Amino acid sequence: MAGNWSRRVVLAGMGAAAFIQPSFAADRGKLAKLRQQGSMKIAIANGLPWSQLNPDGTLSGIAPEIVLAVAPRIGIPKVEATVSTYGELVPGLQAGRWDMIGASLTISPERCRQVLFCDPFFREDATQWVGFLPGTVKTPPKSFVELTANFESIGVSTGSAELPYLNQAMATAGKKPTLVPFGDSPLLIDALITKRVPIVTADAKTMHLFQKQRGNFEIAPVDPGHVSRGSAGAFHLEDHDLHDAFVAEFRAMRTSGQIAAILKKYDFEYDPKFMDFSGEQACAIP
Repeated sequence: MAGNWSRRVVLAGMGAAAFIQPSFAADRGKLAKLRQQGSMKIAIANGLPWSQLNPDGTLSGIAPEIVLAVAPRIGIPKVEATVSTYGELVPGLQAGRWDMIGASLTISPERCRQVLFCDPFFREDATQWVGFLPGTVKTPPKSFVELTANFESIGVSTGSAELPYLNQAMATAGKKPTLVPFGDSPLLIDALITKRVPIVTADAKTMHLFQKQRGNFEIAPVDPGHVSRGSAGAFHLEDHDLHDAFVAEFRAMRTSGQIAAILKKYDFEYDPKFMDFSGEQACAIP
């Protein structure tokens, strides 16, 4: 998998004057190590509005902006980012290649057994969307079951959390279309535009953003057959100290309105009905 990693860059989370001395008592474990070295390694996926490494070395998207805001508050002034695919984020964390998943990783039952999720960076209803070229789809599918029943191939993001639900839909529909994986959102949309696949599926924010930017494909909502758990950053199962410190500061920023301000920059609406929700609650959803 090493050959798929992208550029790295060390970024200051905040200026020295904005550094906040953490107030937690335990000064040991992973958190103490990162504070001592003064930096933390994160991995992100490449695709706005969630996360992106820009050509000038800066980071954009709701997930890295939240991480960059929280890190100095827990005593870590610098963040080093690696771009990966969604499918590599969890294995890389488990292997110790990075200290945190700094992408907005969709929370799923399988991933809840593999990592410690913080509170959702964003959560809304569970509706997914499909994209297709004008004039190619007479009646857009309304569910994953209809999607898998009516198309021979479907474009998806590599490592997508929706894959288990697409497989369940295949079993229900009695069909087995080819799920064609693409490494990031731009590649997924490029595959649709160049007719490599007849239809693609992704989250609402991704589909709306690219439809607005490209304007030469259509989108429609589709029921994935599950409830929303949201998406969040994640930590190694053993790193409770780092996880707990991050969550405490994230919640303080959520209460102060700072998280809502970051979300607003990317046209996300902060809805307390969905957002005032913990990672533990998300993982408890059956």
